[in-house]
Amino acid sequence: MDRIPLASEASRYDVNRIGEVEGLRQTLYDFQLYPLAGSLGINFFQNPIGAGITTSPGAAVGSNKTITDTNMELAGQLPNPKAFLVESIELLFYPGNSAAANTFTQQPPFDFVAVPTDLLPLSAGGVNDVWNVMNTGHLQFFIGSKSYLDETPLHRFPPKSFVGVDGAIASNSATTGALAVAAARSMGRPYFLDPPIFLRATQNFRVTLDWPALVPTISTLNGRLGVVLDGYLYRNSQ
Repeated sequence: MDRIPLASEASRYDVNRIGEVEGLRQTLYDFQLYPLAGSLGINFFQNPIGAGITTSPGAAVGSNKTITDTNMELAGQLPNPKAFLVESIELLFYPGNSAAANTFTQQPPFDFVAVPTDLLPLSAGGVNDVWNVMNTGHLQFFIGSKSYLDETPLHRFPPKSFVGVDGAIASNSATTGALAVAAARSMGRPYFLDPPIFLRATQNFRVTLDWPALVPTISTLNGRLGVVLDGYLYRNSQ
């Protein structure tokens, strides 16, 4: 009978490298509903997976958040032993196509309309909602007991990646149909934190977007707002 390997020998086959940490490129993200009537303040990263209300397209209305809404495991903090180095902040706003409470459905950036004058609703939702919301508001990155970042307006936090759409309207008649394409997005240099901010495990934090007055959507439809913290995730090595 073969002898039982010593623990020191067995450790060569251990899937856990005790005491060692690995870092990988990752983001922390959280999406929430932007109500058609506007909001005075929305807190992000406070509702983890399984809590809050989903805004993920295709999800059951009123159901809890899933991985397509957020990758937070706990409310307002990272679980032990994870940590995160925040290098930049991005905001994303998606115009919606529903006015129902707690409901977001995507508005397509293109449509075929029977009469060219019907293009206005598409433009209002696809462009004017983005313009209204992103050209106002204030962002605060709050950690522990104080704020580490205060900036305004919201368009100063453009996403690094997005779906690009060019606009075009074509018609040779006031009564003949036309194809309309309309979209808007924040653009410019990414907002990098200098120096970056290190979030330890169990350290409370939040990102708050607030407005001095309600900013309703021009389309009178709900939108979807997302905050992305880009950087490096640190966790136990395996």
